[in-house]
Amino acid sequence: MNLDRFCIKFFVRPETNIDETTFIEIFHEWIRRQKLKGTLIDVADYRHVPNGPGIMLITHEINYAMDHANGQFGLYAQRKLGEGETHKDRILNVAKATATFGALLESDNRVTGKLSLEGGKFVYMANDRLQAPNTDEAFAALKPDLEAAAAELYPGQSVSITRLENDPRDRLTAVVQVENSVNLATLAQAA
Repeated sequence: MNLDRFCIKFFVRPETNIDETTFIEIFHEWIRRQKLKGTLIDVADYRHVPNGPGIMLITHEINYAMDHANGQFGLYAQRKLGEGETHKDRILNVAKATATFGALLESDNRVTGKLSLEGGKFVYMANDRLQAPNTDEAFAALKPDLEAAAAELYPGQSVSITRLENDPRDRLTAVVQVENSVNLATLAQAA
């Protein structure tokens, strides 16, 4: 499998309790101060959309969102462009970029103690239904790349990669998870 377009999502820990409007101020500041690699473009507020993307930071390479899809709050990243010759390399690149984003967000004094993201579990969503239809065969083709990326992200840990049983019309989705909790800052520095 050699996908360029895909998404990943790290979930917030249950103890998270935050006023999401805080993200608007933080993301605008990040744009002004160029806090992340890449071309930071704009902030969008989609909190009015039920189970939607919430507050987004739009970049040229990756769209980041504090997302509520499927009723699960988390940090969502949609890859548009970026580094990586192989699909595995692109997965690693996006996972690390998203972990870096999340660790930076968690460390901001406006959300410290109010926002905590779990790095030991993420979902991968193929964003190309032509190359990766939501089938067992496509999942079997995708799984080796996820296994190789997970081995570098979570060295020495046992990793479980399962297919999310969802509507066949939805995107092919895999759940990548380790047994122990992982901090995003640690994950950002993996491999």
